[in-house]
Amino acid sequence: MNLNPFALIERVRDHSPTAANALLNQLVPRIIPLANGLGVRVREVTDRRAVLTMPLKRRTKNHVGSIYIGAQMTLADLTAGVLVFSKFPPGPFGALIKRVEADFLAKAKGTLRCVCELPDETNGTFEAVRTSPEGKAEAWLPVELTGPDGEVVTRMRILGAIKRF
Repeated sequence: MNLNPFALIERVRDHSPTAANALLNQLVPRIIPLANGLGVRVREVTDRRAVLTMPLKRRTKNHVGSIYIGAQMTLADLTAGVLVFSKFPPGPFGALIKRVEADFLAKAKGTLRCVCELPDETNGTFEAVRTSPEGKAEAWLPVELTGPDGEVVTRMRILGAIKRF
């Protein structure tokens, strides 16, 4: 049987969410090689929410000692991607980012925690891809990055597009 990796992870999640997250930690750098050296870790994935973290380290640090914008954007992209691809696996579906809006509120001085949670209207818009005649949809995904103290460092909105093949 040839299972899509995301479908396999969902089957594992039914028995052990911890094991499913461990599998995702191995899968993410293989899908997005740039993530390999950033230390990104999958902490939680549910039907409506994904949480990933990234440490402040040499590869993520900018010239003023905080996590640079490119690393923050990569973390946000991966978090939204893990959530979307867990619901709409690659193969039957394709997804991409069409636009990003970001507000940088504070320096990212330590490990960042990134959360992407599907609002009801976004979930409904994306779910329509399964049954709509044109088989595509786009919607905004809210993403929030917080520092070790819980302070919001960056808020983003990602316009994601999904297409059924």
